[in-house]
Amino acid sequence: MNARNRKIEWTNATPFKVERDTHGPAFAGLLHFYSLDNVGDAAIFAAFQRLSGQNCLPRVTVWNDKAEAGIDTLISVGGDIFNNGRPRLLTRRFIEKLSHMRWTPKRTMSFGQSIPPSCTGLSLRLLAWHLKRISSVTVRDVASAEKLGKLGVDVTLSVDSAFALTAKDGDEVAARAAYADAGIEPENTVVFSIRNFNRMYPVDQPEFIARIAETMEHLKAKGCDVAVLIQADVNDDDSDRAIARQLQDEVEGLAILDPFKGKGTPWRVAFGIVDLAAQVIGTRYHTAVFRMAAGKMPIGLWYSNKGEDLNVRFGVPGAHAGDFDPAQIADLALQYRDIGFNSGPLRKRVIEDFRNALAVSSSTADRKIAA
Repeated sequence: MNARNRKIEWTNATPFKVERDTHGPAFAGLLHFYSLDNVGDAAIFAAFQRLSGQNCLPRVTVWNDKAEAGIDTLISVGGDIFNNGRPRLLTRRFIEKLSHMRWTPKRTMSFGQSIPPSCTGLSLRLLAWHLKRISSVTVRDVASAEKLGKLGVDVTLSVDSAFALTAKDGDEVAARAAYADAGIEPENTVVFSIRNFNRMYPVDQPEFIARIAETMEHLKAKGCDVAVLIQADVNDDDSDRAIARQLQDEVEGLAILDPFKGKGTPWRVAFGIVDLAAQVIGTRYHTAVFRMAAGKMPIGLWYSNKGEDLNVRFGVPGAHAGDFDPAQIADLALQYRDIGFNSGPLRKRVIEDFRNALAVSSSTADRKIAA
C-alpha cells in the first residue's frame, strides 16, 4: 500500500496538532494498544502517558505522511499483543501486527510486553525476525527474555509498565463507594479477579470456577467477606461478567465490585479497590501488579509466564490457576494479609528502562530531523 493512502487514528477525540521543538524530547505514538475496557491495559496506557510526559498519546493504526512528520517514536505496547491464537498456524491478526513494525523500524521500540506460550514455532521465529530490526526490545518477564534471546534478539528484561503508577493514582473515594454499594467493608474483604480461558490459555473453566468458589467458602468460614472485581468488559472473549454471575450462583453473599459503573475512571477505581482490600487473589495479572504497586503483597493464580514471573522473581505467593488447593490459597490470603511489598525499585527500574529505550529510538529520529 502506498504510504500516501494510509491513515492515522488517535486516541483523543479532538484533532491532533503537532507542536514539537526539534531539540526537545521525541513525540511518541502507540502501536498495538488493546482497550480501555480492560483496566490493566488502561493502566498501561496511563503509565505510558506518565513515562513519555505526554497527555496526548496517539494510537497509530496506519501510517501516512502526517504520521511520518508528527511521530518520532512508535511504541509497541499492550501486554501479550503478539498472541497467536492458533499455535500451529499464523493468524491474520498476528501477521498484521507484525507488519506495523516495518513502517519505520528504526524508530519503533517494543516495551513491556510478554511472549505468551501460544507464540511458538514459526510464529515465534517470525516475531523474532521483526524484533531484531526495530530500535529496542524490552520485555517484562524472564521466560520472554530467554525465549527471544535464544533467537538472537537483543532484549532488555524489565517489569510491567504499570509499576510506574503509585497508590496515589487509585480513586479511593470511588473505590470506597463501590464497597459501600456492595454492602461490605474493604478492611474485611478478600477481592478476587477472574477470567475466562481459551485455547491461548488452556485452563479447565468449570474446574477453575469450582476451585474459586471453594476458596471463597473457606474464607467466609474464617469470617471474611468475598468479592469479585470486574477487571475486563471488552467483549465476549474478554469479559468477567459471565463468570462473576456463575460464582454468585455458587457462593451465597458474593459481592461484585464493578469499576465500570459510576463516573470514575475504571482503572483508577479498580486500583483503589485492590489497594483498599484486606487481600486480593488475582487471576488477572494486573490485579497482582496493582496490589504490588500500592505497596502490598497479593496472592497470584497465574495462567501464563507473565503471572508466574511475579512469583519467581518477586516472591508473590500462589499457584497455577489450573491446579491449586483452595484451602491452601485461602490460608495464604490470610497469612499475607498485612505483608507489604517494596515497589520503589520496580518503579525506578521501569522508568529508567523506558528512558533508555526511548533515547535509542529518539537518536534515530533526531538524525532524521537533522538530515
